Amino acid sequence: MGWVWLREIDGVWAGARSVEVWSVRPGSGWREVLVGDAADIAELAGLLEVVPTASAFVCMCAGDVRFTVRGDRGKIVGELTHHLGGGVEWHRWGGERPLLRPQGLARWLAERGVGGPSPARVP
Repeated sequence: MGWVWLREIDGVWAGARSVEVWSVRPGSGWREVLVGDAADIAELAGLLEVVPTASAFVCMCAGDVRFTVRGDRGKIVGELTHHLGGGVEWHRWGGERPLLRPQGLARWLAERGVGGPSPARVP
C-alpha cells in the first residue's frame, strides 16, 4: 500500500459536518446557504481547491463570500474566504491562492444565489 500525501486543508474537510456559505458584505442582498449533505460538502471542497504551488497573495479587503466549515457539535474547524474574480484565502496559507476551477465555483455560487451573477451570466 502506497503513501497518500494529505494537504493541511484536507483535515478541515475531513471533519466537516456542515458548511455555512454567506456574503461577507453587509446589505448585499445575497442569500446564505447551509450545506449539510456529505456529497455536497465533498463537491464544495473540490470547487474550493487551490493551486498548491502558487504563492499566497495578501489582499487588503475582507473578501466576498465566507465558507464557515463546522464539525461535530457545530465547532468551527475552518473558515475560507473567496474573493470574487480571485482566489480563496485560508489563514494557514498566509493569503489568497488561485482556484483550480474558478468557473465551477462561480457557477455553484450563482446557482444558489450567493455572492455572484445569475447562472445565465456564468460561463
